[in-house]
Amino acid sequence: MTADAAAAFDALAAALAPLGVRRGRMMGHPVLSVEKRMIACLDDGVLGVRLGSGSPAHTATLGRPGAAVFSPGGRGRAFRDWVGLPLAAVDHWEEATLEALRAVRDR
Repeated sequence: MTADAAAAFDALAAALAPLGVRRGRMMGHPVLSVEKRMIACLDDGVLGVRLGSGSPAHTATLGRPGAAVFSPGGRGRAFRDWVGLPLAAVDHWEEATLEALRAVRDR
């Protein structure tokens, strides 16, 4: 993970902390969770965000430059409910993570 990606993730975590989003680690990766549900994960400079396959937020986020279905670890295993946003799309990280937060709270 690059220092820039780590710094961007730290800033995202700090911005969302007042909303009850907690920072943690899972399988060695920094994650964000709310109500014990993981909503975002940083993997090799890509922020994976859980938006729910087929949801309007998932579709819209996949339309961002560089976005793709999240596949952590580069093993080719796609997490269909997740969208990966590269560091080049850092300006969209907070918006996408807020959508993931809304999805968890709307359930």
